[in-house]
Amino acid sequence: MVVATAAERNKDPILRVLQQYVDPAQRGLRVLEVASGSGQHVAHFARSFPHAEWQPSDVDQRCLNRGSSEQQDTCSSPRHCSSPTGNPEWGLRDTALLEDLGRASGLLLERMVDMPANNKCLIFQKE
Repeated sequence: MVVATAAERNKDPILRVLQQYVDPAQRGLRVLEVASGSGQHVAHFARSFPHAEWQPSDVDQRCLNRGSSEQQDTCSSPRHCSSPTGNPEWGLRDTALLEDLGRASGLLLERMVDMPANNKCLIFQKE
């Protein structure tokens, strides 16, 4: 599995935010990860929230199509993992655009949390 330094740096701060919103025993929870890239975050979070279903997304379809054997090495279930590799320079910078897209899909921006290295964690809730 490819290891992205930024993903490694951010995984625990993001996990702490998620732990404020998600009960690890909760079943039926579906979580969309935007710009999954290397898949490190979903793999890390799946260990803490084993009953959640993680849906990775990425602008590069190759990231989502990479070999499932690497995914299975990371998590107990491939549906909880995204795929390795994504361009580390990609990212979604326009939070207003994300808020508009979320609203158009029935999601409301509940909270924006500052992360290390000028990153943000956006918490959306279904209307």
